Amino acid sequence: MIVETQNLSKSYGSFCALEDCNVAVDSGEIFGLLGPNGAGKTTLLRTLLGFIKPTSGRASIAGFDCHLESVRVRQNTSYLPGEARLFRRMKGQHVLDFFARLRADCDRTKCFEIVERLQLDCRRQVSRMSTGMRQKLALSMVLAIDCPLVILDEPTANLDPSARAEVLDLVLEARGAGRTVIFSSHVLSEIESTCDRVVIMRHGQIAHEQSIATLRKRHRIYA
Repeated sequence: MIVETQNLSKSYGSFCALEDCNVAVDSGEIFGLLGPNGAGKTTLLRTLLGFIKPTSGRASIAGFDCHLESVRVRQNTSYLPGEARLFRRMKGQHVLDFFARLRADCDRTKCFEIVERLQLDCRRQVSRMSTGMRQKLALSMVLAIDCPLVILDEPTANLDPSARAEVLDLVLEARGAGRTVIFSSHVLSEIESTCDRVVIMRHGQIAHEQSIATLRKRHRIYA
């Protein structure tokens, strides 16, 4: 088991963003987080990465405590935030070069291979890229990192249908290479086509957990 949380909670005053969250993710699976905006998915992910201190409960990744050993946690994790902040004055190719030098486990050649697959012109300055282009650039870096766990927060947001399909293929390839993927989305079809298991979140709580195989059987649509 690579990810585990025990009664993980996060409150901001009287507002509870995450309440008694218990999650267990096995190594080598694609684990889906499904829920509308504001359901608590991003709060859960950022708490796992040590960016947010939990109010109560605990979480671990690869055996490391997410709060007390957050640096070790991030060494074992590749993370795509919901809104990736990139150097706007740099060209896309220079951003890729920078991150490839920053992390020893980032494969520069693979970065540019993913760029080609996503049909991104990374010679353009980041400030002149559309939101979808910047998303492709961030994905190219995140998916080129060779680490045990990949966390993707709404990875297909702002992408056209062909790019979305390519990203889902890349996620499946990451699992095929033995990596674990946590895939957060509010689109059921994306979760259904890629994930092995899904947790449905609502109002900061886990409302339901289901294997995708069972979900398909229960919600099969006949034409």
